[in-house]
Amino acid sequence: MPKKKAYLIHATDKSLVISEQPPFPFPVLGITTVAALFPEEEWEVTVVDEDVEPVDLDAEADLVGISTLTMNSPHAYELADHFRSRWVPVVMGGLHVTYEPEEALKHCDSVVMGEAEGVMPRLLADFAEGVLKMTYLSPNQPPHFGRPYARRELLRRHHHRYLFAIQATRGCPHKCEYCSVPLFFGYQYRPRPVQEVVDEIKEVSDSYSRLNVFFVDDNIGATPQYAKELFRALIPLKIHWASFASLKMAEDPELLDMAAKSGCRQLFIGFESLEQSNLDKAGKSWVRAEKFTQHVRAIHQAGIIVQGAFIFGHDGDTKDIFRRTVEFVQKSGMEIPVFVILTPYPGTLLRRRLNKEGRLLPGDGWRNYDGNHVLFRPALMAPEELQEGYFWAKKYCCAPRSIFSRLSRSPLKHFPLALVLNFSMWRSKMRQIKTMWKGPLLAPEKW
Repeated sequence: MPKKKAYLIHATDKSLVISEQPPFPFPVLGITTVAALFPEEEWEVTVVDEDVEPVDLDAEADLVGISTLTMNSPHAYELADHFRSRWVPVVMGGLHVTYEPEEALKHCDSVVMGEAEGVMPRLLADFAEGVLKMTYLSPNQPPHFGRPYARRELLRRHHHRYLFAIQATRGCPHKCEYCSVPLFFGYQYRPRPVQEVVDEIKEVSDSYSRLNVFFVDDNIGATPQYAKELFRALIPLKIHWASFASLKMAEDPELLDMAAKSGCRQLFIGFESLEQSNLDKAGKSWVRAEKFTQHVRAIHQAGIIVQGAFIFGHDGDTKDIFRRTVEFVQKSGMEIPVFVILTPYPGTLLRRRLNKEGRLLPGDGWRNYDGNHVLFRPALMAPEELQEGYFWAKKYCCAPRSIFSRLSRSPLKHFPLALVLNFSMWRSKMRQIKTMWKGPLLAPEKW
């Protein structure tokens, strides 16, 4: 009996101008994880990541699966409509359609809400019997995940030539108002067995001369005991790695030291705001703004690069927040600053609150949900002031003179890698700024 054909798409709208883009594609993990859930003896699976290759609109398929982010959802719906017009059943999954299933069902036959591991066996059984349901809701967050391993071999070699993506934990114990990820993965922190993570890394290490790993965990150090066990096990592998983390790691010198010894080169950390009132309202009262400088110093002393994220548009932000944030970033020596505008993503407590307060602005649809557009009325400034201040801060900090000035205050050992990382994203940042904002580079006193 011939195998059925599944055509799985990581949908990306290439017409969008995205900032902070690295010079190489990030190896997608979600769609390759879903691919591993199709029994190989029954299904022939093709995976397409539109970041690298176009979708074959004439592809032969018995079932099409599409995963996408909010900003790419209009494009994903167009793809779904196309395949359905060819009478090919379409299933959609991911963060956006989990929170907007009724919208998605206008374009597809079935929606997977939540994590795929909990529902794919049932979905595929229903499909085989011709009784595919409209929605499949993961009953709970699966306590064990990671097996079978993601089918990375289905991606083109260009995807994983430079970077290997893996997940050691899921979930986050914090309830930040603006974040949709914990709502999807749950507030319970779920770690994989350390040896399983190590084995998965070893399985692919022969394909790389030096393995650069990105842990896509929401918060790699949320449970210090587990993180230390993991880092200890990574030391013999001699890898380089990066991940997302919270500032709690900066308060544990032993944890930072073990992270560095295990190969950690960079941590992406949400500082979010210099205003403590903003942090408190957003659900991050456990973060203290007055400690930011010493936190950056502690991470630097461990030999780790800081990629710090700041959100503009909180209710406590006045027009001076842009200048103050830029000054902090430059003086602290934070190697890679990332600025975004507060965005009311579907499923977030923030969206619920702003909608209740009547502050959401009519926009051009989901395409603008990229962290670069003002989509609501700020409390203490005009929407235009928030938009202009955001681009001013971004343009100021990605100017070559600002990069060199900032890196001169960070550890010398970071300089070569930090310089490469900054300038690898410089082109995409400047392209976005020139496309969306025509203003001159204003003096700091403006803000």
